[in-house]
Amino acid sequence: MPCLRCPPRGRTVMSSYTITLNKPAESDYPLFASWWNDHRVADGVRKTLEQHPLEENEALFRQWAGNDSADGFGYAIYNNDGLCVGFISAWGLACGDERDAQLALIVGPYYQGHGYGSQALHIALHELAEKLHANTITVHIAAHNLRARHMFAERGFKEIDRLHHAIERDGKPFDIIVMRAAAQEAVRSTWQDNPYDDTVQLIPRRNIFRVE
Repeated sequence: MPCLRCPPRGRTVMSSYTITLNKPAESDYPLFASWWNDHRVADGVRKTLEQHPLEENEALFRQWAGNDSADGFGYAIYNNDGLCVGFISAWGLACGDERDAQLALIVGPYYQGHGYGSQALHIALHELAEKLHANTITVHIAAHNLRARHMFAERGFKEIDRLHHAIERDGKPFDIIVMRAAAQEAVRSTWQDNPYDDTVQLIPRRNIFRVE
């Protein structure tokens, strides 16, 4: 399967990507399993921080990576050095007629803060909108994960629901926020006209790759 570096279809763009998305290699699954137990990852994406058996974690990621192309995808995120730095998955498109894709993203504990998650999201939004024909995209985010909330809000995601006291951290309850965006609007929100070069029609929106 070819790796994904997807600009808007039919447009000439300046490339700012430092990552690619592809099916995980066998050696990636133990890495994902370890990350799933790491508090730097688990705190932002899991309901609890309890340790899970690594074989169970690995089975989860194999399931997520095995999503059928009609339903979604599961990709490892690789940087320009070929290192696996994260994982992104989408699912739910084959359920009903609404074409609402559920989306989830993690970045490894040693690779956070470099814009890898933001770039992976940018590419994934394009695939969901243009190739898989999603109508809407939905994410569930822990209320205390302000970095993720900001990243999705920048792309036009709005809060549509809130699961009250669904997470507990250090004895304190937190909500899970459900955010949704129209797929085409989410893609358009990440691009802007290039004022410096008439031959290049679009460039990534300023600062769009700074936040995980």
